[in-house]
Amino acid sequence: MTKNRDIFSSNIEKVSIGDFSEDAYLNYSMYVILDRALPSLLDGLKPVQRRIIYAMSELGLKHSTKHKKSARTVGDVLGKFHPHGDTACYEAMVIMAQSFAYNMPLIDGQGNWGTQDDPKSFAAMRYTESKLTQYSELLLHDLKNGTSDWIPNFDGTLNEPKFLPSQIPNILINGSSGIAVGMSTDIPPHNLGEIILAVQYIINNPKCSIKELMEFIPAPDYPTGADLLQDESDIDAIYNEGTGNIKLRAEYSHHGKTIEITSLPYQASTTKIIEQIQSQIIDKKISFINSIEDQSDEKNPVKIIIKIKGNSHNSNDVMNHLYFTTDLERSYRVNLNMISMDGKPKVMNLKEILTEWVSFRINTYKRKLNHENNNILDRLHILEGFLIVYKHLDKIIEILRNEDNPKLKIMKIGKFSEKQYESIINMRLRNIAKLEENKIKDEYKKLQKRNKEINSILKSKAKLNKLIIHELDVLSEEYAHDRRTNILHNTDSSKQIIQEIKISSEPVSLILSSNGWVKTSKGSSVSLDNLTFKSGDSYLAHLDIENNKQVSFLDQKGFIYSMMVNDIPSGRGYGESLKKYFNIDDGVHITGMLDTSNDLYTLFSSESGYGFLCKNKELLSSNRNGKSIVKNKQSNIIKPLEVDAKIFDYYLLVTNNQYLILSKLDDIPILTKGKGVKLINIPKAEVSEKVIFSGGIRAGQRREISAENKRSKYIEFKELQPYIMTRTRRGKKIEQKFIHKNMKLNYNIGQS
Repeated sequence: MTKNRDIFSSNIEKVSIGDFSEDAYLNYSMYVILDRALPSLLDGLKPVQRRIIYAMSELGLKHSTKHKKSARTVGDVLGKFHPHGDTACYEAMVIMAQSFAYNMPLIDGQGNWGTQDDPKSFAAMRYTESKLTQYSELLLHDLKNGTSDWIPNFDGTLNEPKFLPSQIPNILINGSSGIAVGMSTDIPPHNLGEIILAVQYIINNPKCSIKELMEFIPAPDYPTGADLLQDESDIDAIYNEGTGNIKLRAEYSHHGKTIEITSLPYQASTTKIIEQIQSQIIDKKISFINSIEDQSDEKNPVKIIIKIKGNSHNSNDVMNHLYFTTDLERSYRVNLNMISMDGKPKVMNLKEILTEWVSFRINTYKRKLNHENNNILDRLHILEGFLIVYKHLDKIIEILRNEDNPKLKIMKIGKFSEKQYESIINMRLRNIAKLEENKIKDEYKKLQKRNKEINSILKSKAKLNKLIIHELDVLSEEYAHDRRTNILHNTDSSKQIIQEIKISSEPVSLILSSNGWVKTSKGSSVSLDNLTFKSGDSYLAHLDIENNKQVSFLDQKGFIYSMMVNDIPSGRGYGESLKKYFNIDDGVHITGMLDTSNDLYTLFSSESGYGFLCKNKELLSSNRNGKSIVKNKQSNIIKPLEVDAKIFDYYLLVTNNQYLILSKLDDIPILTKGKGVKLINIPKAEVSEKVIFSGGIRAGQRREISAENKRSKYIEFKELQPYIMTRTRRGKKIEQKFIHKNMKLNYNIGQS
């Protein structure tokens, strides 16, 4: 027994408990960090998320197919790639399907997948169905075309992608959160359109600063909206250092003594907030709330109605208190920690993230081109063999008919390779026809041309960058959306209210030039004759407004830009260019401005004769890039018309071919954005005809027509009656007596 024990003992490696524990802990830590908790910078996914998407793609669950039971997907993920618990796997899958969790959901779920109020209320996987979203297929794009590294699965029977060849920086668009051993990650989601603009900029300007990138990415953008309260210095710290804090608060509107809360901070619960408020009412900590009601439904995910008692408290006071005491205002930790390109966890700043991702995308694109080129070269090699065959066809046929072992003789004729010989032997009889020979020659030429193109791209950094930028333009057009989270550069909600109160209400005249320069003049009236503009610039419009109101500007591409009137410089100078405040593309002109703090409507119309009405308060935008309102790529947007029911019954459109139409304003739909409906019919044959003016009029009014250095003419309403018709009609040619040479219509209306 002693001898056996000694032999057994001699085969045991002796390790101290301290060393063993240290190694075991480090191994476990690295496993959790790299294979469980932290996302990859490359595709923005954790391993389980990547495996779910890949497994669903292998099951054929594309966005264009039917949904399948979620249990089927979970079974495939666990059985083939991720040998862990089904509950954890399904929960990861659920989050990827929730539109209130991700800016761009990766899974299209059917059934109960939870609600914003209770994300954990989802049904079991045997009851739900799922497929991939169209967006998720951007992550899988060209996966099988040599763009990814492949690694064995857990049991070595299959291969799985080490990463997905994502076409977009998903790591920032959808964000991520997770806790590892000794480290964690909290990456907030961002606006897809803003991220793409920043990526394009850094491709063209690789030495740019983080400050320059923040012109495109001002702050995170959460899927649930709300207001982001932050000092600029805090945002700077987040994007420069990779860590910091963000504060979000609920959005609300008020009507008299009724407050309507319409959006909540990210991951905030309606039920919990109501309980917090009711608890304060029961404990008599607040006495100014009469009732609180949750009216949220499928159409309105968040709708909390609060009714205030008495007259001693206004809505701002009530909300300030609730921001401080409930989850209507929450803070979020930011930690831009992720697995970098070198496979190591790293806290990165904004430029590092975008620079590495651009490098990854360029490398992926090169791999795709090289893979395509290798296939082309292989095919060209085979086609070269076929073309030699056609030159010696009779001889080769004779060898095949008469020789028992024709291989050596055939290979000697054309000096064929093994691949070529196998392809020749396997040729179908019909392929030796003359027609097929011509087809092969055409294919050969096309492949040669494509081979030259690919080589040219691979040798040119500029061409490669251009292709990637164009690709991003296409993706932006397809997937970009307006910012959901408003940015308020202030860390204290009460300060924002106080700041607004401190701005005294004073009437000013806002003057806008044709080149987009703006300034204010004290008082509600301004003499247009005394205005001065820069050389090459001229008067466009003016607006009487109060300095504590919001004003919005519309450009010819249909984008709206908003700001406080008080932020616009005053004086006798030229003012400031709107490009100082907003990211307006070069060559794009401002067409008009609107008081977006009132309850009126605006008629938006395009040169192609389409348009719609929009409520002014729907037009506010907090984004430097503006908000897309009028979507009509084929034509520019003309000067907008503010509509007051007390002033206008009809809209009036005029084309450059001097066609005029009057139609009822009531026939125009009210939309929040879009192309609108046909307001005037411009024949397709009239390719140069376009709308140049929109105006309004009531019965009994007259329209002034003016031209530079000409005496004004007036059209009386009774003279306009022949022009009244339904909105889809052609209109009627304006009588010559009503027009000047180089006619210019303005907005002046006088009573007849």
